[in-house]
Amino acid sequence: MRPAIEVATLRCGFGGRAVLDGVAFHVPWGSVTGFVGVNGAGKTTTLRCLLGLERHEGSARIAGVPYRSLGAPLRAVGYCPDALGAAPGATARAHLVPLALRAGVAPDAIARTLRAVGLTEARGPVRSFSLGMRRRLAIAGAILTAPRILVLDEPFDGLDPAGRRWLSALLRAHADSGGAVLLSAHALDEIEPLLDRLVCLHGGRTRFEGDADAFLRRHAAPVVIVRSPEAERLAGALREAGAVVHGRSTGALAVRGLDPERIARVASLAGVLVTELSPRRLSLSAAFAAAIEEGS
Repeated sequence: MRPAIEVATLRCGFGGRAVLDGVAFHVPWGSVTGFVGVNGAGKTTTLRCLLGLERHEGSARIAGVPYRSLGAPLRAVGYCPDALGAAPGATARAHLVPLALRAGVAPDAIARTLRAVGLTEARGPVRSFSLGMRRRLAIAGAILTAPRILVLDEPFDGLDPAGRRWLSALLRAHADSGGAVLLSAHALDEIEPLLDRLVCLHGGRTRFEGDADAFLRRHAAPVVIVRSPEAERLAGALREAGAVVHGRSTGALAVRGLDPERIARVASLAGVLVTELSPRRLSLSAAFAAAIEEGS
């Protein structure tokens, strides 16, 4: 079976400036794929090319064909844009009506979708909505037709903690049922538990594509926080054993290259008392920053 989304040698530019320069990745069925990069990396442009909203070179395919060649694109792909784009005076229901008509879905799908996103009681115009309510309405537009593929641009922005938990559960369930999710987000640490795969974009190019855990293993080398009343002597012994050791302002040592058991053995052989031995791992956001720095 072809992947849900396939992008290859994707190029796009504006005013003579290249925004995308050979972007390539794929999104398998049954997965949540995080699409990450700093502002200006080309994430939104890539999503717009994928959905036929920008002219481009290269290949961007959904279920094996370009978006505009899909038999019923609005039923195949649900898109949550970064900006809602609703008329300020429209109600939540009025915003969804033309989407439902274009997609050919039954009118009762609107009520069902508003209930699913928690906007059943939202009676006023969109201009009176909070940022979180606007985000829920954008998500409603994406799931209205019950598509198998979801393409979401910053869907967590503006959601409160309860809303983030709700959306995480919704996306995880969608992938687990055989669908596919491509998710652009800034809050990397928050989405990390949700991700199966990761695509890192920087400077209009794909810098990493693959298993999210593999990315963390590669770029989020574990660190062990060590405390000792003889920190300086312990640091010397650990460096002799091959560790990379950095002192912290709190008096602790940050040790990389040795696991906790090996650190304890080195301390014992040196006759140094250890009062704390705490293994930790870099967050996804810190790992991403490290990966970008390595590739720059």
